[in-house]
Amino acid sequence: MKKIKNVELINYLIMFISFFSICIFTNIFTRDLINLDSYYFNGFHYHILWALFSLSWVVIFLLILYLVPKKYRYNVYIILNIVVDVIFFAQICYVQSLGKFMIFSDLFVAGEGLQYVHSIFANMSVGMLLTIAFTFICMIVVKVLSKYDEGVQTKPRFVVILVLIVVSLFFKTTGYILLGSNKNVRTWEENYNAKSIYFNYTNPNASMYISGFYEYNARAIYKYFYNLLTLDKSALKSKIDEYNNIYGVETKNNDYTGIFKGKNVIYIMMESVDNWVIDEETAPTLYKLSQTGLNFTNRYSPFFNGGQTINSEFACNTGMYAISDKETIYDKDDVNYPYSMANMLKKNGYRVASFHANTKTFYNRGKFHKRLGYDMHYSAYDLQASGLLDKNKNYFSDYNFISDDNLYELMISDKPFFTFFTTYSGHLEYNTNNKVYKSIKKKTLSKKKYGEEEYIYRTLVHDTDDAINTLIEKLEKSKLLDKTVLVLVSDHYVYGYSDTDYVAMKKNKLNDRKELQNTPFIIWSKDIEAKTVDTILDTADILPTLLNMLDITYDPKNYLGDDVFSTSHDDFVWFSDGTFIKSSDCDLSDESILTKVNYNINKNRDILLTNYYGK
Repeated sequence: MKKIKNVELINYLIMFISFFSICIFTNIFTRDLINLDSYYFNGFHYHILWALFSLSWVVIFLLILYLVPKKYRYNVYIILNIVVDVIFFAQICYVQSLGKFMIFSDLFVAGEGLQYVHSIFANMSVGMLLTIAFTFICMIVVKVLSKYDEGVQTKPRFVVILVLIVVSLFFKTTGYILLGSNKNVRTWEENYNAKSIYFNYTNPNASMYISGFYEYNARAIYKYFYNLLTLDKSALKSKIDEYNNIYGVETKNNDYTGIFKGKNVIYIMMESVDNWVIDEETAPTLYKLSQTGLNFTNRYSPFFNGGQTINSEFACNTGMYAISDKETIYDKDDVNYPYSMANMLKKNGYRVASFHANTKTFYNRGKFHKRLGYDMHYSAYDLQASGLLDKNKNYFSDYNFISDDNLYELMISDKPFFTFFTTYSGHLEYNTNNKVYKSIKKKTLSKKKYGEEEYIYRTLVHDTDDAINTLIEKLEKSKLLDKTVLVLVSDHYVYGYSDTDYVAMKKNKLNDRKELQNTPFIIWSKDIEAKTVDTILDTADILPTLLNMLDITYDPKNYLGDDVFSTSHDDFVWFSDGTFIKSSDCDLSDESILTKVNYNINKNRDILLTNYYGK
């Protein structure tokens, strides 16, 4: 080994390769997340953008190491490489779970996800592990070789420093030039134009593709603070007004206007209840309700920001979606929601309350739901701690929750009431350590028909179904069933299931996170005429649809969604990255849809950033 000449140069080469290997895998991985044809990213110069931006950062890393004294250099390299590996690991696991790369504001919801940290290991990519293993091998080799680096410590040479800086700037500038131009880009093209994507940085997956791993993470932090410091609320409010002038519509009565006028509403957002398990064995109650009520088979639950459950919870309650901001949506205390479901019904004489098993501090529901208009948020966990509920009972089981007479009495009222209940039983992880699964004493499903994971998942859904059946029985006994409408909607597909190919096959969908978000939505009352509704809609459409059915007057411009039964209803659903899924009956051009999608994304963000409906 001592005879090897210029060990230092060999070490620099290995360090270069280890840093760049992260970028290579990330680029390959990202190609599976976006449609290159849709984004027009199949040109040769787009394929080398990530490499140019990445090389500029790798050269900077080498410059930093060059400036470090030799006796510390290799230890600093190892520390830097470990930091990069940790960020890389977190990013890939995050996107495996949620379908998008992390942005800086996602760190604010990390605390809520820590209790499910074990599920990360179900979402690890083999390629990611191999890449990390490769970087660790590089670290070991560099450390071993450093023992034979007997060269004399010399001061960093100015020429070398200058060359490295020039090379880094060359790569960065060339990459920026190859982004192309966003001049004369039409509104709908903003979500697909590389320069616009790089400038706005609101589409994480496309931004990662064109920027590469290092540039993405650095620029995401920069854009977060830049947007924070340069927010112009008056300009954004003007854009909202512009949007409303272009797309504003008037409400018109339809066949479903007022059919539930004066009825109580129990809105159940079902944790991870996917449509492929709603059958006569696993979920007989939900199956019956879907056959005897309004069954919306083409409903999607798009994910925007924060946790998927709280994103859907927010959309159900406001007709909008969560955004990336300095605070998570449930911690924002500078936004008013006068047109939320709870506030609209409260104005019409309803008593409004929300319920969940978990502590009120989780997703800050105790305070957040009051901002949404609820008079009270009841947490079973906190009621147990205060002695008002049985401390030995597992209320994370939906059946146990609904079976409790004390909780049921809090859900109903002598006057019209609106109750919002977020279930829990279906929550990941789907193994024998699941706390709800372990608490279910009577497991009635056949183990022989399913593998272990599917059996556990179906058993958890069965627990939710038992809860809904028990609720119906209690309402019947209380003589409230005739006066009550049930709204049943899943927060998201079962993304915690380890085999997404299997889930896609069972759903008869492509293994694509947008297609997979086709999730259950049922409206049922005792006197409703059964109907299968195949109109395409998303979670934000549910609120105005319900207001129309309750005969509550509302202004359509106050919501991103619209009444699914109205003649102005959009025949497409849209997602945070600017893409969409349209129905076969949609007669709008793709350009027209993309234009409106872009407006939707901007309006949604600007309303929340400016507190547009605030006092």
